[in-house]
Amino acid sequence: MWPVIGSLPGVDREAEFAFEPLWNGARVLVHLPGDGTLLLRGGTCGVDVTGLYPELEHLPELLPDGLEAVLDGEVVAPDPDTARPTSVARIQERMSLRHPGAIAHALAELPIQLVLYDVLYLGNEPTLLQPYTARRALLDDLDITGPHVLVPPYWPAMAREAYDHNLQEGFDGVVAKRLTSVYKPGRRSTEWIRVKHLAPTWSPGT
Repeated sequence: MWPVIGSLPGVDREAEFAFEPLWNGARVLVHLPGDGTLLLRGGTCGVDVTGLYPELEHLPELLPDGLEAVLDGEVVAPDPDTARPTSVARIQERMSLRHPGAIAHALAELPIQLVLYDVLYLGNEPTLLQPYTARRALLDDLDITGPHVLVPPYWPAMAREAYDHNLQEGFDGVVAKRLTSVYKPGRRSTEWIRVKHLAPTWSPGT
């Protein structure tokens, strides 16, 4: 599911949404069949990209034994030079690597992090038709944060606070997600709104 580009909801509508950081990473669907294995598929083309990110091999260990899940998220690369949480150039460089030796070298030079923000399937049940609030609650209950894995915060009904906080933290914007929105695979939906910051630059401490 993809957001549309738009403006921050006003005070008359902000209570209808939750607000998440805008990551600008490489979108992935994370398949965890419950047998200790992991499959990452590119969110745009569906290609198997598991081998590009060996740092994430431990992810199945963060779930209860035997639990099946399909999660939605992004692989991001922090920028150590500016302290920004994401760097488009660095994640593109990492995505371009194919040789195992180059990927192994990149573990130190171009480290990545998997940001998880939705649950599409859990246990024996699809969760697509559950509202955003229920899916986020399921994700939080999984408690799967660990090395190279992050479940980001979100701000229900706090448009300006979320916008200002994420600007200060160096993100490019926020994504407003309607609290009642179901998940529509492959669709660009007005239920999710991508809002970019208007500030042209960012520096630590601003």
